[in-house]
Amino acid sequence: MIKNKLMQKVKSLLSPLALPAVIYAENLIGKGFGETKKQVAIDFILQKLPLFLLPFKGIIKNLFLDLFDFALESAVEKLHSIQTNIIKGE
Repeated sequence: MIKNKLMQKVKSLLSPLALPAVIYAENLIGKGFGETKKQVAIDFILQKLPLFLLPFKGIIKNLFLDLFDFALESAVEKLHSIQTNIIKGE
């Protein structure tokens, strides 16, 4: 029960940061290098943590890696959808 509430809270914190993180990584690195971009995006998100959590970045990264992966993959899909719609002129 507590674990589920914690996961929901983490998801709610990650969701609004995932798309800006993906865009940042894409602009910084460009096409390809997916794993590198993922690490850059995760680091981007971790830098947005409240100051009191910054000493625990490594622990948070390891503990919630699956959630980071899910949030970033969702953000990548959203970004591709936006780009496709722009190209189509929608």
